[in-house]
Amino acid sequence: MKKTIFVMLLLIFHAGIILHASNSIPLFDAIKKKMVSVKIKGRGYTSDNSSAHYGKCVSLKIRNLTSQPLNVNMEAGRRLKCVYDSVQDMLVSRSDMYALAPNASGDFTISAFCSQKHDRAPSESSIFDISSMSEGYLYELAVLIESLACFDNTGQQAVWVLTDSISPNNISGADAAKVKKLKDFVTFAMAHGTPEKQYGFTYDYSFPNKSNSGFIIKGEVNWNMPYTSFVTISVYDNQNTKIATIFAEKPYKPGYQTYTYDLANTTFKEGELYWLRVEGCGKCLKELAIKME
Repeated sequence: MKKTIFVMLLLIFHAGIILHASNSIPLFDAIKKKMVSVKIKGRGYTSDNSSAHYGKCVSLKIRNLTSQPLNVNMEAGRRLKCVYDSVQDMLVSRSDMYALAPNASGDFTISAFCSQKHDRAPSESSIFDISSMSEGYLYELAVLIESLACFDNTGQQAVWVLTDSISPNNISGADAAKVKKLKDFVTFAMAHGTPEKQYGFTYDYSFPNKSNSGFIIKGEVNWNMPYTSFVTISVYDNQNTKIATIFAEKPYKPGYQTYTYDLANTTFKEGELYWLRVEGCGKCLKELAIKME
């Protein structure tokens, strides 16, 4: 009897490993491969989270676009970039796994910290793109915060030390040992260089398709128009040379804008990095990096 139970448990254990390994994928990669679609927004102040700056302050809606069950994960240290310049970008503070049935949708929350102290906290109308992983000391801080489970204001102040250069003395909390670990880490980080490289772009989520006439890029770009102006969307190579114009001097009104692009160009070279830029109002409103691979 004991042997039978042991064998059954062993089979269940191995089945769980196979299922997890075959279906687990980072959310960022799942979006790139068009396995899922997402909507990421701020939550504001809620009954289960007393702050719009930290904790479970971001909502996530995921739709599984495949006919298979999926487990997708979000990593601590992942950046969430707000489409509105006046609202803080976010730093994911807690790793999480989201289970999705085939062709089904799910609503989840993301634990995160604000990473631009002098901008506004996210509200329910704030929209985010999932962006690159943080680097250097900021990423290491995210990992440390998760290991200490400091998802409250203690962790938030530590993040702002690295992102906004506030004093480490602002870090406080009920657990003196955790406060000391965070203070010691950020003090060391500030004394040994910048916390990470600052990125001004969001990577495109779609893989370019290769045809007989070259690469084809398809996807969606969104941006916030501060006021009515003319917009141009172009593609540049990594030497800042314009190689294609998707459209030029098209009028747009203020507000959140979305454009679906579909461009084939024989000058795209395999392995090279290209930049899709949305320009208007006298500046670059959005920039996407697209790797031809």
